[in-house]
Amino acid sequence: MLFWLTLVPFVLLFVWLVPLRRPAFEAAPIAYLATLVLAVLVWQISGTVLVASLLDAAIVFVEVLLIILMALLVLNVMIGTGHMSAIQSVIASVSRDHRVLAMLLGWGLVGFVEGIAGFGTPAVLAAPLLVYFGMRPLKAVAIALIGNSTAVPFGAAGTPVIIGFAGLGLDAETTRSAVLQTAVIHTVLAPFITLFMVWVATLGEERGRFREFVPFAVLSALAFGIPYLLVAWLVGPELPAIIGGVVAMAVIALAAHRGFLLPGHERRPEVERAPVGRVLLAFVPFAVMAVALIASRTIMPLREALQSVRWSPGEFHGIELGQSLAPLYTPYFYFGLALLTVLILFRVSRATLGQAVAATWGKLRVAAIVLAFIIALTQLLLSSGSNAAGLPSMPQVLGQGLAESLGGTFVMFSAFLGALGSFMTGSATVSNLLFAQLQADTADALGMALPTVLALQLIGAGVGNMISLHNIAMAAGAAGLQAREGQVIRETIIPVIVVCLGAGLLALAW
Repeated sequence: MLFWLTLVPFVLLFVWLVPLRRPAFEAAPIAYLATLVLAVLVWQISGTVLVASLLDAAIVFVEVLLIILMALLVLNVMIGTGHMSAIQSVIASVSRDHRVLAMLLGWGLVGFVEGIAGFGTPAVLAAPLLVYFGMRPLKAVAIALIGNSTAVPFGAAGTPVIIGFAGLGLDAETTRSAVLQTAVIHTVLAPFITLFMVWVATLGEERGRFREFVPFAVLSALAFGIPYLLVAWLVGPELPAIIGGVVAMAVIALAAHRGFLLPGHERRPEVERAPVGRVLLAFVPFAVMAVALIASRTIMPLREALQSVRWSPGEFHGIELGQSLAPLYTPYFYFGLALLTVLILFRVSRATLGQAVAATWGKLRVAAIVLAFIIALTQLLLSSGSNAAGLPSMPQVLGQGLAESLGGTFVMFSAFLGALGSFMTGSATVSNLLFAQLQADTADALGMALPTVLALQLIGAGVGNMISLHNIAMAAGAAGLQAREGQVIRETIIPVIVVCLGAGLLALAW
């Protein structure tokens, strides 16, 4: 009974967004209210726990909003100063084709940014870039979210593994095997992801544009997947997405520039190129951000020093608040570095900055409402374990109910549990913290190999980000897409189902 009750908020959310096609700023408050009713009447959480969850939500909301705000400000100031046109000319010299741009920006760039930053940053950066290059916002958001999924298990320098599995007490060999199996399965399924991205990019266009691009999409998948797999095997979870993204961008750009595997009429686009000096200058802010991010994630003494600068609100009436701010480590700080570089390097006027702020706020207004309620819902779910009814938290009830109902077929659907965690929280790391132990316990009870089940958890947690309203709201807000979240879910739910089922089948054959 509890299992079915915990499904109510998510069923309401899905029905409101997808069949009824209502906007998320209506659906999110309804879902939060349903969760609140369950938390108070069934789980019997106290007013103190409720307020504590809202305080945690406020901290997360500020962090998420700052990421979107800083990313959009950088792009809008660059557009206002005219320097984005220099970057546009470089990318246009590679290709004007939206299918190629989907591979270059929505696959290669997104994978690289996920590897160094995480926190929903890739889609926030890539979606408005795709819109800037002429793609419809709905397509841009869907492509950025779909393309991001493969990199997520090793995002933010391996955080979903390093932090998400920290409480399991795994030995090095088990972790290594789980990481390797994750990379193998994702590499096998990567061509499906890139092909689906191209399918989205060509929706509504003339027949044949998808079919003729299949070879290039497969090349793009392998350009990311092969180095991703090799680095996961030889190094571990910290670098696969970073290296895979860099190699993919290089291979995709070179192949597109030379017309390799592209239809003849798409080759060698003739564009007016900006002067080399102006182009190099335009890339400086992004180079500053990338170098600082990579250093902060890969140089351990620096990483520890940055993470140690942290503000925490402490306790609220005896309840330890779970959220804190690490202002020198979170991605908004690095977007801030890029913004500061832009302001100094290009001597941005007050008028240009004011126009950029206005354009940014215009995109953020509706997204902020959605994010506020979804983040509050997430924190309430996580806090529901502190209750007077003696019940596990709502996510634990969901996970246990799913595992019990699947029985011996659990391995086929194990990845869906990871996806459920990301759908609820918008974070692969939190999904792992919620469900990795449950996955491990179920694997032990059913006599399944632990690394395989943990790999499925990682894969599901990654692809679940495609349908997380938290991530959709962030990307949609950055791309200026309003009240279309349900349509985004309709575009992204198919690859979630296919990857989760495909991963289960591959795991059975492992």
